Amino acid sequence: MKTNKHVENFKSKHLQNGEAAVAWAEGYIGRLMGQGKDKQYNGALIVTDIRVAFYRKGLLGEVIENIPLKAITSIERKSILGHRSIKMHTSHDDLEFKTCNKEGEALLIAAIEAGRHLSANPTASQTISTTADPYEQLKKLAELKAAGILSEEEFQDKKAKIMELI
Repeated sequence: MKTNKHVENFKSKHLQNGEAAVAWAEGYIGRLMGQGKDKQYNGALIVTDIRVAFYRKGLLGEVIENIPLKAITSIERKSILGHRSIKMHTSHDDLEFKTCNKEGEALLIAAIEAGRHLSANPTASQTISTTADPYEQLKKLAELKAAGILSEEEFQDKKAKIMELI
């Protein structure tokens, strides 16, 4: 997956200790050609292992909107003539992201749903990493890397942890 300046800036400035970016796609928030509170901001939607963040770094500042994965109560998806919309709801907030990237949208939804599942079931991630067959974990890890969900660095880091189990 090619790099993106918004994603790279987000990773260098806003990732918390132990947090990893899982998936991202380019797109925008707001209304196309909107103004005021509906102003369009082009950037990237980034899914980490603990949150979903829209991030845009511009000349005069940055826009960042975060929603914790565990706070997302529902997700709406729409597609009209290749224009895709993902709207995430919480008990008191919404975040709507728009993109024309079908593959990126699929990666985002898969990462969000997986993160929501693990957030709702915190012991599931511990159980999977300690009891699953390490060879199967390596196979799945390679698939995530091939799909562009994991960078080479993230792949090598997680691979090293799994290799300790063998």
